[in-house]
Amino acid sequence: FRPDIQINPLPKTVDAFSTRAVTGSFVFVLDSVSYPFMLSVSALLVILMLTAPSYMEPQTAPRLWFFYLLIEAIGFLSVSANDVTFIIYGWIIFDGIDLAAQYLQVRPGKIRRGFLTAVGVRFIGTLLAASSLALSNSELPKGVEAFITPHAGAYLVTACALRMGIIPVSQPYGEMSESRVGLGTMLRLVSALTVIPVLCRIPMSGMRPDLVTLLIIAGGFAALTGAVGWLLSESSFSGISYAALSVCSIAFLCALNGEQNALIVWGVSIALTCGPLSLYQIRNRFMNIVAFLGIAVFAGLPYMPNAHGWAGLIRSRHAVQNLMYILVMTLLTAGSFVHVFRTEGKKFSELEPWMRSVYPLGFFAAIGTHVFIGMTGFGEQFSLGVIPASVSVFTGGLSLALLSVYLPESIQTQNAAAWGRALLSFFWRAMRKMMDMEWLISIAERGSWALRTLALAVSEVLENNGGLIWELLLMALLIAAAFGGGQF
Repeated sequence: FRPDIQINPLPKTVDAFSTRAVTGSFVFVLDSVSYPFMLSVSALLVILMLTAPSYMEPQTAPRLWFFYLLIEAIGFLSVSANDVTFIIYGWIIFDGIDLAAQYLQVRPGKIRRGFLTAVGVRFIGTLLAASSLALSNSELPKGVEAFITPHAGAYLVTACALRMGIIPVSQPYGEMSESRVGLGTMLRLVSALTVIPVLCRIPMSGMRPDLVTLLIIAGGFAALTGAVGWLLSESSFSGISYAALSVCSIAFLCALNGEQNALIVWGVSIALTCGPLSLYQIRNRFMNIVAFLGIAVFAGLPYMPNAHGWAGLIRSRHAVQNLMYILVMTLLTAGSFVHVFRTEGKKFSELEPWMRSVYPLGFFAAIGTHVFIGMTGFGEQFSLGVIPASVSVFTGGLSLALLSVYLPESIQTQNAAAWGRALLSFFWRAMRKMMDMEWLISIAERGSWALRTLALAVSEVLENNGGLIWELLLMALLIAAAFGGGQF
C-alpha cells in the first residue's frame, strides 16, 4: 500500500468518530493526539543516544542500535496512524522484536515461561483488536470507514488493556544485562506508547456500564500493584516495567472516564518519566537535582506539565476513588525518590570527560521535551491542577522515601515501619500471585493432562484387541452380509 499521509494543523479536539472514504491506503495524521506521542517517541531515542555511551559495550553497539532504530521507526509510525489495520501490524512487529531480543539475550531453550505468557497475552490482544476491526467494518455502510464503531470499541478497549499489560503477567526485561538496559526500556515503553493513541480515538460513549466497571476495577488493581512493585524493586531498571504498568493503568482509567487530555498527559509520562528513571544509573548531587525536577514534573505540581492530568483523575471532591489515585501516585513518587537516593552504580567522576558532558543532557532533554509538549500539545496551557492532591503526593512521596532510605535499621524493624513494610510486601506477593497467571497456566496444564488421559483411556477401550471398535466393525460386516444376501 502507498501511505496516504494527512497533516492536520493541531486541532484542540479530535473527532474520533469522523469517517473517511475507503482508499485502500494507510492514513497517517498529525493532530493533537499523535503530535505529543511522536515527540515522546523521538525524545526517548534522543535520551538513549545521550546516555548510552555510559553503559553500552562497544562490541554490542551495532546490533543494539539496529534494534533502537527499528523500534523508533515502528513506534513513530504506529502512534501517528489513524488506521487500526496498520496499528495491528505494528503490534505484531513489536512482538517479533520482543522474541528476537529475548532470544539474543538468553540461550536457546532458556526463555522464561513468564515472558512467553506475556507475549501470548499481548498476541491475544492483537487478535481481539483484529476482531473488533472486522466487526466495525461489518457495521459501517459500504464505501465508508471509521476508526472504530462504538459497538466494536468495547473489544478494542479490552485489546488495549491486554497490550499494555493491565494484567501484570510478567516483567520480561528485568533480567537484561547492564549493556542492554536501553533495549529493554525501548521495548517496554514504546510498545505501551503505541496503545495510548488508540485509546484516545475510541468512542467511550457506546461502552456498556458493566464492562466499564469491570475494566475500572482491573485498571485500579493493576495501578496499585505496579506502584507497590516499583517501590519494592531492587533497582530502577528491574522495576521500571512495574512503574510503566502503573502509569499505563492511570492513563487507561482516564480513557474510561472520557478524559482525553488527561489520558495524553499521563501517556506522555510513560516515555518522558519512566524512560529517564530506568536509565538513571550514574549519580551525583547535581544529577539528583535534575532527577528531582523530573519527579516534580511527573507529580503534577502547580504550573507543571502534568498538573492538567489531575483533572482526569480527581473529577469530584468527595469520590472514594480519589484516595486510590492519590495513594498510587504517592507510591510511584516515593519509589522514584527511593531509586534516586540509592548509591548503587557507577560514580559520575568515573566517566570519561566527554561522557560527563553528554550524560546529563539526556535528562535535560526529557524535562525540556515534557515542558514543550505541555506548552503546545496538551490542549491547554499550564494550570494549577488539583493543588491539594499534587502537593500531598509530592511531599508524601518524598517523606516516605526519606523514611525508607535514611531511617536507621533498628527503627525500620520495629513498630509502624516494620508493619508498613510487611503489609506492602504481603500485598505485593498476594497480588503478583493472583495476577501473574501462573495459577491459570497450572489449571490449564492439569486440564490438558486430564483430557489426554481420558482420550488414551477411550482409545484403549475402542481400539485394543477385542475392543468396542472391533465389535462394531464386526457387527457392521454381519449387517452388510445379511442385507447383501450373505455374500461379502
